[in-house]
Formats: sequence, C-alpha cells, structure tokens
Amino acid sequence: MTDPVRQTIALTQGDIALLTWPAPGRPRLLAAHGNGFNAMSLKAMLTPLAGRFDIVAADLRGHGRTTLPTDPASHHGWTIFARDLTALMGALDRKPDLLAGHSMGAASLLLAAGAMDNPPPLALIEPVVLPPAVYLAAYSPLWPLFRRRVGLGERARRRSNGWPDRKAVMDRYRAKPPFESWAPGVLEDYLQDGLVDTPDGVRLACDPAWEGANFEANRHNLMAAARKAGQRLHVLQAANGSTVLNPSGLKQRGARLETLEGVSHLAPMENPAGASAWVAQIAAREGILG
Repeated sequence: MTDPVRQTIALTQGDIALLTWPAPGRPRLLAAHGNGFNAMSLKAMLTPLAGRFDIVAADLRGHGRTTLPTDPASHHGWTIFARDLTALMGALDRKPDLLAGHSMGAASLLLAAGAMDNPPPLALIEPVVLPPAVYLAAYSPLWPLFRRRVGLGERARRRSNGWPDRKAVMDRYRAKPPFESWAPGVLEDYLQDGLVDTPDGVRLACDPAWEGANFEANRHNLMAAARKAGQRLHVLQAANGSTVLNPSGLKQRGARLETLEGVSHLAPMENPAGASAWVAQIAAREGILG
C-alpha cells in the first residue's frame, strides 16, 4: 500500500492536519471523515485511488492531529466544519475537482459546497441526512430537552477514555461492535491517529464530549446545500442501518442515490474496496477521470 504524506495547514485558530497522496497533474480529491474518526480511518479506501487522484484528506476540528479548538457547550451545527474545509480549500495551492467524504465529513463537505458559486461534484458515502423535523427541532428553544432522547450524544460522552497503552485499546476494540466487522487493517489505521499519548498511557484524540456534541449539533441546512449541488451530488447509501434518512428530499433536489449491499453506516471501514471503487466510478461519470 502507498503510504500517505503528512502535512499541516495553518488556519486562523490553529493547524489542520492532512494526509496527502501527491500526484501532480492529476485531479484533486478532498476527503473528510466521520464523527469520532480521522483521516487515517479512510486510508484503506483512499489508497487504491492514489496516483489517479492528487488526494488531500483532512482531520476535522477536534479529531486526529488537528489542533483547532473545540467547545462542546457552544457547538450547535456542522457549519463549523464546513467553514474549516472552506478555509482549507482556500489555503491549498489548487481547488479540489471532487469532494468525497463519509458520514459527518460527507455532510460537512456538502455544506461547504453549498456556499460555493460553482461547487465541484461530490461523492458522499452515508452522509447524515436526518428527517426535516429534527432540523426544525434543533432551532427550537426546547432542543436541549429533545436531543437527550436521541441517545447517541449521551452514549458517546460515556465512552471510556484512558488506557495503559495502545495494545490495551486494540485488545478491547478488536472484538467489539462495530469494529469487529471492519476490514483487516482499518482498526489499526484509525487508532494510529485516534489515540494520543499521555503520561499515564493513552486517550482518545477526539474527546468523547466533542463527539457527543457533534451527534447533537443539527443546526445546519443540508437541503439548501443539496439544491445548490444538484445533479453533481452523488450519495452512496448503506443497505443496513443507513443514516440517509431523507433520501426523497435529496432526490427532489437533484441528487443521485445508490446503495452498497452488505454494509452498515460504516461502509468505508467495512468494505473500503467497494467504497473506493464507487468514488472512482463517480469521478468517471463526471468526466474527472478518463
């Protein structure tokens, strides 16, 4: 496998950490990961695309090696990630030809595209697209009460976050859902940047309080962004437990949806080859790859 090159880009509030697979002269692909993960968690999906694309994969704010600050108490929507990605694109030597992401990263790329005059095509795997009522509730004064019923945020905040060493984490996670269904090597990739060394051992790079806040931060307008992207928006749904919960809303705005069989929401980790092949297919359909 081709190993990525590490890079950092300085933004106003801190550094955003990148994994890059340089390929000068090839179309540029900008990738973003899901909540709680990092760019390394997409390594198995992105590596087969190396050489065909000039790849830039970012650690989102509060994840991996990125040092941008976080404040769970004031976090209300994923536009913060969209703004970071927009700033990153402005700092790069050239703009991306394709945006590809997973889960929260996919939704954040869509939000970033919605703010562009002429967004590039998007290949989004399992973007979190909730029913309209959830987004309406997120703007309500009653949202603090409602969000507790979602449960994902509270479960994230209760995660263990301290182990004597990296092996202890690997031993705990390897046979535990959802990691047990991941393709070989993906868990190791994720934990490489998903853990931070401490004087007493290791902890999670993405603080559980931030991960929990992300699950509950739903003050953003994905449908407006989808309308802007139109037919350039391609979405890959998981056959099992998909978080694309408003597919009709996306279709009404021009998005093209497909389904990957045999996977759950964590499709890039469970079937990285299938996810990678789909991204390449979208690039070919859009005329980005010959």
